[in-house]
Amino acid sequence: MILVVLSILVGLLTGFGAMQELIMRGIIDRELQPLIISLIGIVVSVLFLTSGVAIWRKWPGTRRLVVITAILSILFHVYGALPPHRNVGPVALIVGAGYGLVLLAFALIPKRKTAQPVNGQGRI
Repeated sequence: MILVVLSILVGLLTGFGAMQELIMRGIIDRELQPLIISLIGIVVSVLFLTSGVAIWRKWPGTRRLVVITAILSILFHVYGALPPHRNVGPVALIVGAGYGLVLLAFALIPKRKTAQPVNGQGRI
């Protein structure tokens, strides 16, 4: 349940920053690079929200969606933080790429199966 809440929270934070960048620098200042970066940020934000719902509802394609979301989040935040433009700040880089790594680890590390008791007596 914690991954659901964190995915939705990171999705909302990413979407807020992307919308701010889209409106201020992309549309009002008519800069092409911030416009493209913010549109990609909105896509990553929607993917975070969707993956949070998918984890919560246990959809069949959840693992693939989480891996795609994590990889795109890492790539987006690292590219956005590179000079000379630096559309993504250091805190957003740590949150976006760091949580992307957490999601990737969650999706790729196999879960252990617990031992089931035999005859309902608690013994294995």
